Amino acid sequence: MLIVKLIRFFLGYVIFTGTGGFPERFINLCVKYKIPLWDLKNHGEYFEGKTTIRGYKHIRPAAFRAGVKLQIREKCGLPFLTAKNKKRMGLFIGFAVCAALIGILSAHIWTVEVSGNVNIPSETVLEAAEHLGITVGARRKSLDAKVLADELLYEIDGLSFAAVNIDACKVVIEVRESVAQPEILDTETPSNIIADEAGILTKVEVYSGTAVLPIGSAVLKNDLLISGVVQNADNSETLKGAQGNVYAKVERPMDFSCENKAFFGCSASRERYIFEFFGLRIPLGRPIAGESYAVRKYLSDGKTQLPVGIAREYGAVFDAETELSDAGDRARYTAKQLACAYKSLWSDCVLLSEDITFDFENAEPATRGTVTCEKEIGINQEIFVEKISD
Repeated sequence: MLIVKLIRFFLGYVIFTGTGGFPERFINLCVKYKIPLWDLKNHGEYFEGKTTIRGYKHIRPAAFRAGVKLQIREKCGLPFLTAKNKKRMGLFIGFAVCAALIGILSAHIWTVEVSGNVNIPSETVLEAAEHLGITVGARRKSLDAKVLADELLYEIDGLSFAAVNIDACKVVIEVRESVAQPEILDTETPSNIIADEAGILTKVEVYSGTAVLPIGSAVLKNDLLISGVVQNADNSETLKGAQGNVYAKVERPMDFSCENKAFFGCSASRERYIFEFFGLRIPLGRPIAGESYAVRKYLSDGKTQLPVGIAREYGAVFDAETELSDAGDRARYTAKQLACAYKSLWSDCVLLSEDITFDFENAEPATRGTVTCEKEIGINQEIFVEKISD
């Protein structure tokens, strides 16, 4: 029904009224003369109907023979709209340009999204996809989804599955990350487990070999923790690959200060804006030399992001030697060193206790003290066996 309405709109039609005479005879004559009529309505003193432009031009003989007086009530459709606005050529030119622009843009990619990734950042997948040609503004017909999916598996390590789904002007890259193979313990190669650093043993888990020291023992670096020499029931000895986890309580110094040393400060900075439109980048300023970063803002309705927006590119050159003369800056630099040290500890240690003093009010801000933590200190050391020939 919608198609019929569209056809009638493009061809144009007339809404007319008829009074007097014999309406039934009029309708029969229109059918005989093959004049299309629709939406006929009886309003008592008059009736109303619709017909095509060509039909209304040939409807007069049927109305005369039936004694019906016709009158046009409304002219509808594109032909009448065009005739009414024929002097407004800009309107039709704008309509044509808009239709052409929509047709061109609909043949290109508007957005690229990534789904299914957990450990691999979306930026990594998008960067690899851009290298393969999956970018905003790319022509849809130039993208072979199956070939691109296979190439993504080779481009990105750690993927077990990749699919490129092209839905209208949107590309969704669906990935599945591979599961890491479990580490196979080597119990055949003779080895010992020794201490990687000094500490006090808190826990020893032996999977293969013989524990040498009890819990609570103090150890130094390179001390033997788990021996690969295993004593059998007949008092004979066998060499195996020692396997296990050895945890110890260790101390970390937390002495940081802001020494009077030179830092590299910013000597020059520049920024510019870039207008981005469906992959086309229009810089609004001179290029920025050196390293730079950009912050992008795109048009969006909250759900779908359109590839139209502004990017603010900023760059700075840090080659001027300077010193931190402000007391607040010196205190912040010292605190940042302490925060970085804590971050490093949290990656492989369990914090047990801390004894740190802070002095940020003096001219020389500093932190002093130690942190006690528990960490695994055991590392494998192969036992080299010399074979004696007979």
